[in-house]
Amino acid sequence: MQSESLRNIKTMRQVKSSLEVAGRQRIKTTNSLFKPAEESQRLETVGLDDGQTAQVLAKEKMRAAKFEASAGRSRQKLLKSREKIARLVNRNRALTNLRHEIQHARELTGQSSMVSKTSAAQSEPLPHASLHKIELRY
Repeated sequence: MQSESLRNIKTMRQVKSSLEVAGRQRIKTTNSLFKPAEESQRLETVGLDDGQTAQVLAKEKMRAAKFEASAGRSRQKLLKSREKIARLVNRNRALTNLRHEIQHARELTGQSSMVSKTSAAQSEPLPHASLHKIELRY
């Protein structure tokens, strides 16, 4: 039996953005309902070929290009920071693995080598042994 929920899944090509939906809609106003079709077509083309419109469109293209450049720089910075963090994490993992291997090797060799090292360290005088002791009572 075929799943009912899988039939309703849409791909990204089938989904329309809100901008696409809004661009195709024509709002029904009193003015648009009673205006002849020829007049509405003529009014839609008024002002598209003058210099001021071209200037506004050029400014908008420049703004969009600057935004794309800024977004590209931000993406590059993000990628660099991710690489830097990944490098640090990998180095710490390698260091942790090495420490685990050393500790495991130390456990396999036995505790006898550890005892000889600690007894040699205790025979040396401690540098803070000559300091006065202070007792604090609360």
